Formats: sequence, C-alpha cells, structure tokens
Amino acid sequence: MAEGVQAFGEIWLGSRGGVASGQLRLTPAGFTWRRKQGSKVVEVKKEEIDGLSWTKVPRGCQLSVRRKGATSFNFLGFRDKDLDALQNYARNTLGIAEGVTEMALSTSGHNWGGVQLRGASLAFVVGNKVAFELPLPDVCTAQQTKDDVMLELHVDDTGGEVAEDMLTELAFYVPPGNEEFPAQGEDVPAAKVLLDALLPHADTEAAAADEPVCVFSEVGILAPRGRFDIEMHLGYLQLGGQSQDFKVRYTSIQRIFILPKHNTPHTLVVISLDPPIRKGQTYYAHLLCQFPTDDDITVELDITEEALAAKNEKNGGKLSPEMSGPVHEVFAKLLRGLSGARITRPGHFKNAAGDGVSVRCSYKADDGQLYPLDRGFFYVHKPPLLIPDNDIEYVEFARQGNGAVSSSVRTFDLVIRLKGGTEHMFRNIQRSEWSNLFEFIKTKRIPIENLASVERGVEVGHAVGEDDDMDPGMRRVAAEADYDEEDDEDEDFDAAGGTESSEDISDASDAEMIEEEGVSAEVFKSKTKRKESDASPEERPAKKPAKEKPPPAPKGDISPAGGKAGAKGKGKKAEGAEGAAKPKKKKDPNAPKKNLSAFMYFSNANRDKIKSENPGVSFGEVGKLVGERWKALGAEDRVPYEQMAARDKVRYAEAMKAYKEKGGGGAGKGEPAEADEEGEVDEDE
Repeated sequence: MAEGVQAFGEIWLGSRGGVASGQLRLTPAGFTWRRKQGSKVVEVKKEEIDGLSWTKVPRGCQLSVRRKGATSFNFLGFRDKDLDALQNYARNTLGIAEGVTEMALSTSGHNWGGVQLRGASLAFVVGNKVAFELPLPDVCTAQQTKDDVMLELHVDDTGGEVAEDMLTELAFYVPPGNEEFPAQGEDVPAAKVLLDALLPHADTEAAAADEPVCVFSEVGILAPRGRFDIEMHLGYLQLGGQSQDFKVRYTSIQRIFILPKHNTPHTLVVISLDPPIRKGQTYYAHLLCQFPTDDDITVELDITEEALAAKNEKNGGKLSPEMSGPVHEVFAKLLRGLSGARITRPGHFKNAAGDGVSVRCSYKADDGQLYPLDRGFFYVHKPPLLIPDNDIEYVEFARQGNGAVSSSVRTFDLVIRLKGGTEHMFRNIQRSEWSNLFEFIKTKRIPIENLASVERGVEVGHAVGEDDDMDPGMRRVAAEADYDEEDDEDEDFDAAGGTESSEDISDASDAEMIEEEGVSAEVFKSKTKRKESDASPEERPAKKPAKEKPPPAPKGDISPAGGKAGAKGKGKKAEGAEGAAKPKKKKDPNAPKKNLSAFMYFSNANRDKIKSENPGVSFGEVGKLVGERWKALGAEDRVPYEQMAARDKVRYAEAMKAYKEKGGGGAGKGEPAEADEEGEVDEDE
C-alpha cells in the first residue's frame, strides 16, 4: 500500500435506496470508496470537504463527510477504535483543526425539532441530536402551503439489494416564530423562507418538464429482454414496454459502453446502473440496448435554452440542440449529455482475424462475447458482466479438465479470479485468440497465474492444425449443406440409426467428433450410401473384396511367442501384421490454412445474427437453421460467397505451391496431393 494511505474494509455507503458494501481508502488527496465487485466509485477530494462528524449507530459507527455545496456521504461499519486513526488523518492530512466532531444520534422518536441545511443535505435535529439527514437532490417536487413545506422524493425502479421500504414524501410545519428561518413580513412567511433555501439544491427540473427531451421508439433491449420506447427526460430515463415500464434516474447511471457486435450489423449501447433495476426477483445492473450499426438519425431536442445551458454547465457541455449521426452514437451522446456519465469504447484489443474487438466464448451455460477493454472486461450477454481491472487478483489460461493449455487443443479457457475470491471462467475460446489475449493482458500488467506455461504456449500457438478453426458442429452442418445442395430430399435417412458397423465410415476421426456433439454417425453413413446409389455404375467406386475371416484357433493352441492366444488380445492387430491400422499422419504447423467453401463464408457471416434472432436456441439447432437459410438462397444471393470462396481457393493453391517448393508436405516423395472441389487436400492418398 502506498505511503500515507489507510484502508478500511467492509465499509457501507448509506443512501435512501439502501446500503452497499465496499472499501474506503484514506489518501493525502481525500476519500475514495469503491464498491465491492462493482464499478461504482465515490471520490471526495480534500478541497471539497467541509467537515467530518462521528456518530454511534446500531451495529457500529458512522462517519459523515460533509461537502461544500453538495450532499453529505455517510459511511457505516466503523468500530470505536477507528476514531483515533480518523482524528489523526483529519488533523494531520486534511488540515481540519477541530478534527472529527462527535455527534449523538437522536432516538427519542420526537417529530419536532430544528432544520439545518448542510450543503445540499437537510438535517432534522432534535435536542442537538441528529434524527435523520436527507439529500436534497432526491427531492423532485417542493411546494409551500401556508405554514407547511411539502417535499416529494424521486421514486424509480432502482434500489439496493436490501431495500424493502423507501421514503417517498414528507412535510415540515414551520411556525411563524421560527428563529432559524424567520418570516420576512406578511408576504413571505417562514415556510416560504425555508422553501427558497432548499430549492436550489433540489432536483425539481425533472418534475417541471413532463415532456421528454427526446424519444427513441421500439428499441430492442437484450436485458431485460423486450422492445421499449425510451424517453429521455431532463432528470430521468423512462423505458416503456408492453408489459412493464422502468424509470431510471440519471444519478444511477455509472457508465455507458459502446460495443460493436462481431459479424452482425448491430452495435450495443450498454447502460451500467448502480443500484440496478429490478424485475421480479431479478436485478439488472446493465441495460443492453441494440441498434442497427448502419442506420443514421437526426434529432432535435425539445429543450429550452435555459435548460440546455444548465445541463451543459453541469455535465461538461456535451449537448447540442440538434444531433445527427449513427443512431447508436446519437443515443449514447444524448445520454452522456443528460446524465454526465462517461462513454467507454473498445480500446487497443483486436481479435485474431483483425475484424473485431471481442472473442467468442461460453460463460456458465450460455455462449457470448468477451470484450477485453483497456480498463476491464465486459461479457455479453447472459448475464452481462463487467469486471474492472482493479478488482482482478490474477488471470489464468487454462483448459477445463487439466491444468494448462496444450498446443493440441482447439480451444482454451480464461479464468479471472477477483480479489474477493470469486472466479469467472470463460470457456471454449478459440486457440487462435490465445496470443492476442496474452499480449493484451500482459500489457495491462494484470498478474498471470501460469505465466511460464502461457509464454511457452504463445511460442507454439500457431502449431494448431488447419481445420482447428472449424468446430465439430460446424463440420457437421457444412457436410449436410454440401449434400443438400445436390439433393434436397433424403428418403433413405433412418432416424433410428442403421445397422452398419463403424468400419463403413470413411473417416473414423470425423465420426468421433460428431459423436461428441451428440449426433449419431449413422447420419453420414446413410448420406454416403445415398450418394453411391445415385451415381452411375461408372462413377461408383470399386468395392473392396470381402476379407476372409481366419478360422478360429483351437483351444490350447500355442502362439509363436510361447503363450496361449487368450481373450485379452481380442480386437487388437499384431504390430506389422497385414491390415494393421496406419498411424495418423501429423499435420505440419507451417502448412497453409485450407480454403473455405462458400457455405462456410455464409455461415461465418450469419451465425451470430441467427442466434440473436432465435434466443435460447441450442447449438445444433443453430447449425440446422444456417443450413436451411443457405438452401433457401437464390443463385444471385450466393454469388458474393462463391466469389470469396473462389478467391480463397486461388490463395490456397498459391500458398500450397510455395509451401511445397520449400520442401513442405513431403515434396519430392511422390506426386503432390491435389485439391478437391472445396479446396481441401486429401493427404492420406
């Protein structure tokens, strides 16, 4: 810990909506409170502090930090012995001569006393003891009726996790002889004096303007899922849906993220909330608003010049009477100008292909995208998860089932362990993303648990086979699509499975991968037999003569080695025996990457879109939908993908030629293998 810095754990920040736990740090520059495992940060600079007070409350002690012209912050969870350290900090570091003032809490229950304005907070004092303190920015309506001042407070759909009840309105009776706020003649009673004193700190502009500044209609929101009309008012955000509405105050918005989606024409604008909104028993800390990337819009704000000037003065001058551009940009910038929250975009990270800023992965039971940001990680979308770098203890590159990543696997896992002990595992990240993620995390100086093994893995990170970028499910879909292009009907398909043995399958390794995805290998057997039956006699491959089974050895027969041939050797062929299986040929890591078919280009461009249009659909069903859409494409619609496949085929042929000229692929040991119609090379022949 830096010199002159003190830290207190399990300190709670009190508010009208509840309390939140975090860590309070005392630095020479002031106070900094950070929520535990969250993005909310509260900073109080040294020059802003007007005074400190200490109060014993139930289950501990409370430190109130009064700010000049602003609301006070109440930190709970201190112990009695912490007061001495706070006194030294106040006098020696902050330069407050009186130190921390000890104040008693009123517990009498009396509803008469005095009112004190402390910056932007209103304190109700009974017998020189504070009964409660109210932040005036929470007041949305204030009015005076004769000798009473009526206050109505904001009510929205955000709240702390433990908030059961919430104060919504209260009234003060101000007697004419009040000394704190004396009447100024018959026309200005004491109640009016109190109202005029608190109005500058109240957030009454939200109630004064019933009409929204701007409206975005039919916005698709992924969490909570639905289509909403989003109304931006001066003081709050209103989401209107078919079955439920949400009201979000701008003070609850912590940050705005603009995240482009990979391989889909949509961009997400994520609104991070603290406290979150609640729908039933589910809390939503992030609103995922989805917009078409290429759609442009021009909006004119329904706002007066005075209100516009006030917002710009408060939030940094980000608003203009008219704004235009891509719809997601206009939406985010409007929200920034009205709320004062910052906008975060993806930074320096690029995926392995160089065409995106996220990597595909799985979290728990769902697939999503992980966005490595310059100051954290954001996972979309079930559940949306923000992990700031400050909360990370270390990361680990791992493979589920064993400890480290091996160069022979196609995917790897990224484990992020937080300082509180919580771990988040993002699984099934493509092996090609390994090097980029490692370099990016290393640049951010985040500790890597298995650094040595990861560095070795980066050195051999490109030693993966050429087809490692195609997962088993997509391999199956591609095979089905290629077959469906020849014949849309499949009368010979046997849903119950065929009776042939696994020896009838031409490629045993492919059958293994298919079975891992839960698909029977008999599907491919029936399709292979169908193609052979449809072919002409000249085109049919010559059948291999059936092998004669050797007669069974008599009991007690002695093997050449001197032992009996027992059941333990059943199914195994002797080494060097006739018909023994050939060892699988290892792939050269320097060989060029195989070209893709037109169907695979179509699948890569539309797979994520199909998943977003069909939420909850399984992996196998996504592949089926991709195949159906490919079959439904007309000849003209297939031209772009066929052109990409043709260019890739030429690229592969040239790369293969150069590769063999350098002695790769067994050049000079026979005739080079020729590419088939899809550009793939049969290296086993």
